[in-house]
Parts: sequence; structure tokens; C-alpha cells
Amino acid sequence: MEIGFTLLPFVLLSIVLVLANLGRHSPAFTWLTYGALIALNLLMLNAGLASLAPQTELVGIPPEAEPALDALLRGIGFTGLVAFLPLLPPVRRGLARLIPIDPASPVHTTALVYAVYVVGLGIGQQRLLTDPAVVQSLELRLTSALAWSQALGMVLLAVSGVGLFVHRSPREVAERLGLTWPTVGHAVVAGLAVAFLFSAQVMVALIWRSLDPAGFDRLSNASNLLFGEFSGPLAAFTLGFTAAVGEELVFRGALQPRFGLLVPAALFTVLHSQYGFSPATLLILMIALVLGVLRQRTNLTVCILTHFGYNFVTVMLASLVQ
Repeated sequence: MEIGFTLLPFVLLSIVLVLANLGRHSPAFTWLTYGALIALNLLMLNAGLASLAPQTELVGIPPEAEPALDALLRGIGFTGLVAFLPLLPPVRRGLARLIPIDPASPVHTTALVYAVYVVGLGIGQQRLLTDPAVVQSLELRLTSALAWSQALGMVLLAVSGVGLFVHRSPREVAERLGLTWPTVGHAVVAGLAVAFLFSAQVMVALIWRSLDPAGFDRLSNASNLLFGEFSGPLAAFTLGFTAAVGEELVFRGALQPRFGLLVPAALFTVLHSQYGFSPATLLILMIALVLGVLRQRTNLTVCILTHFGYNFVTVMLASLVQ
């Protein structure tokens, strides 16, 4: 049940991407794509409007969590409203002057709408994920099952976005994403990148803790509650592998070659909303930029190895400190 519930949104979003890729050669599928995107936006807008109704009550929700959940629902509604903008041709033409997109492409249009979803939902759920009292009252936890299902969902998004079995074969998809068999050289580059990123993490943590100990402890407590299950080698492998494969396939594999370095890095940062607006957010942005440069200079395999190594080392050291 947990896996199916988590996968369902990814499956729906992937189906729309398949329609968008089919729309490359058929106007009918293009219109189906736009119709599906409008339906998704309306669902989100309806959720936000329902939260504004005076009679709406969050049944069974702890009082301390109600403001955060209410903010999330309103954020979902506002996101659905803003997500109509990329459907307007003048908006896409304007964006095409800033980022390398084709304003006539249904695939790029879908990607822009999904980017609005990432930003809106990422900001909307920050209060939910950064307040230890809220996290504890709702018993929010990232489990291994959730991690694996989210990774599978992101893989579906990546391969459907680049047209698997629509206009690309599996081999062509691997080439488009930048996947190659890992080599010793890849491992060396990734190892050096992991050492650099982990050193940056330690430096940011020391400075942050010295300047804002209360803020540091608050976010650390929330993160410990969210990721409390992940302790030990197997958990470190699970979190490292699922995040590295899923997130890198989407952000550095599918998006970066078409949208450039900065847009995927910004979306990657917003996706990690459990860090709120804090020095940790700047660290995540730096990690995203380093991974983006690695993608430009090497390939996606090095990005996956680096992301995996960084997460694995972080979880393992956190397990030893506990």
C-alpha cells in the first residue's frame, strides 16, 4: 500500500510525458497532453480552494500540525494556479529567451509545468518537514520502502521524459541520459568529489552551529526524526543508492542537457525542502552545481557515483555519532 500510494503520482506524471513525446509527431497527442496538464492543475487548485472553505476541518490532525498542513494545502492550490502559466505560448516564448527550450515542444511544456510543481510543493511543505514538533506529531518518517518507491518513480519520469520506446531505444536513452559503464577513472573522480563535498558539509555545519546553534539544533532534530530509520551500512546503501539513481537520472540526466546547469540545480535544491531556508540549503545548491559541472565534464555515471558516495559517507558517520 505504501509503495503503491507513493508510486501513483509518478506513474500519472510519466503517462503525461509519454503523451507529450507522442505529441512530437501528432497534434492529437499534443492536445491530450495539454488536457492532462490542465486536469492536474485543476486538481491541485481544487485542493487549495477546499482548504479555504470555512467549514473545512482537518479531522484527526494534531493541533500543532494543523497550520503546517493548512499551509501545504494552500501551497498546492497556488501551485496549481501558477502551473497554468507555462501552458500559455507567450510565456514559453519569453522563457525561451532565458533558458534553452523549444516553446513549441509539448515535452518542454510538460517539463516547465512539472518544474512549477517542484518549486510550489517544495516551498509548501517546508513548514511540515522542518518543525520537529510537527514531524513528531504526524509521525513522518522516510522508510526504506518509500525511498525505493520514490527512486523507481523518478526513474520512470526520466526515461519517459526522454522518450523510451516512443522515439528512443533503451541504448539511445542511456546515451541521451549520459549513462556509461563505470570505470576506475570514474571512481577516482567521484571519490575526489565526495571528499570535497563532505569537507564543505563539515565546514558549513561548524560555521552554522557557531552562529545559530538554536536553528542548527532545530533542523537537526527534525532531520533525525525524518531519517531516524536510516542507520548502519544497509540503510546507508539504501539511501545513497536510491537518491543517487533517481535524482541524478532526472536532474543531471534528463533535464540538464536541455535546460542548462542552473535550472536543474535550483530545482534540485528546492526538492530538498526538509532543510528549509538555512545554510544547509546553500550546501545543497553547491552540491547540485558540483554535480552539474561533473555532468558537463564527464558523464552521468560519475554524478551517480558521487551522489551515492556522499550520501553513504554522511549516513555512516551519522550512525557512528549516534
